[in-house]
Amino acid sequence: MVCLFCALQATAQTEKEKEKFLTKIAKSDMETADPQKGTEPKTWMNRAQLFKDIYDAPRKNLVLGIAQLQVKLLFKDEKFRTDNVEIDGTAYEILRTPDKKLYFDESGVLAFWVIEDKVVDDPLLQAYDAYVKAYELDAKRSLTKKIKDGLTVLSYNFLQEGSAAYTLHEYDRSLRCFENAIAITDHPTINLIDSANVYNTGLVARLAGDNDKAIRYFGRAIEIGYDSQGNAHANYASLLREQGDTLQSMEILQQAFIKYPKNQDILIQLINAYMSAGSDLSAALPYIKEAQQNEPDNASLFNAEGIIYEQLKDVDKAFESYSKALELDPDFFASQYSIGALFYNRAVELQNEAANELDDAKYRQLEEAMKESFKRSLPYLVRAHELMPEERSIVETLRGIYYRFHEESAEMNEQFERYSKVLEAM
Repeated sequence: MVCLFCALQATAQTEKEKEKFLTKIAKSDMETADPQKGTEPKTWMNRAQLFKDIYDAPRKNLVLGIAQLQVKLLFKDEKFRTDNVEIDGTAYEILRTPDKKLYFDESGVLAFWVIEDKVVDDPLLQAYDAYVKAYELDAKRSLTKKIKDGLTVLSYNFLQEGSAAYTLHEYDRSLRCFENAIAITDHPTINLIDSANVYNTGLVARLAGDNDKAIRYFGRAIEIGYDSQGNAHANYASLLREQGDTLQSMEILQQAFIKYPKNQDILIQLINAYMSAGSDLSAALPYIKEAQQNEPDNASLFNAEGIIYEQLKDVDKAFESYSKALELDPDFFASQYSIGALFYNRAVELQNEAANELDDAKYRQLEEAMKESFKRSLPYLVRAHELMPEERSIVETLRGIYYRFHEESAEMNEQFERYSKVLEAM
């Protein structure tokens, strides 16, 4: 009964505090609408402070990085329930009350918080709007320092809220908070560029699916020189390409490569851009070589090199590159299939040459070379089938090759029958 009374008392106190704030808001609404008081900067300064107080009330003197014991002492009149959650591989312990969730990281310090039961929505934004109005009405600029100080604190609060929303994957809310922080630092009383926040806002905008804003913020980050070692260029170029502006995307990547030749994202995008364009593929090779030096164990880079050499009709170098990819990753399907296709296609070419050859000796040579090439394709195509058994075209190709040689040996005939059954079952 005592515990129930305490809980009811705590709730009543919270409701009483809310009523007090709502009364103050109603009074502020009247004052700002008043023809006389509404034109006084002080009226709007008071309103800004009111909404800042509303924001601070459930947080008391919370600061990031304090220990759980300090938090419990700070909220000694509140009863906490403990939960546990894992976010992106990080374990958090949550102290929960009816109006808040406090997240503590694995080291036991406060990482971020979420206030759930609010007096009004967006108190920080309403405080910001009030400061802006106070500045507009302050013709003598006598309140500039106070407005600047107030806005500076709001900017920090918005960044905290945005970071918490980002951690919780609430990207739309995170984007709004980060944009508000940028608007504040852009205000004439502050007029500073938070470069890191501009870049981070681009990242969050992309996660939120707002590509137009992402392009704007990444572009601004590049303009002010905060390009995160080329990552801003990489994101910017990627978004431009997604919107169909391949020419500008390519220009951004080429400029970024000169400045950041070790940025792997830029290199990969450049390679893909050249390969997608389908023209002057040899121009992509220097970028691939640079990328390979950065990541010598990356099989996909050698596979990409093989594709380019194959399209440039340099079969020997294509085979060399695909083989290197398989040395690094024997289960790399694309390279297994590509080598098999190289030998298979060469066999078909030899078959066509043989069909048009009138000299018996040369015909037999072409015939033997054709058979050898078909057989050389087999182990690669067999492995490709093992890696991707649902791919019908590979099974059809294997069945056709084994049919060619099914009379040569029992093993060849057995494999022909095997792949015939696999094909029938597909």
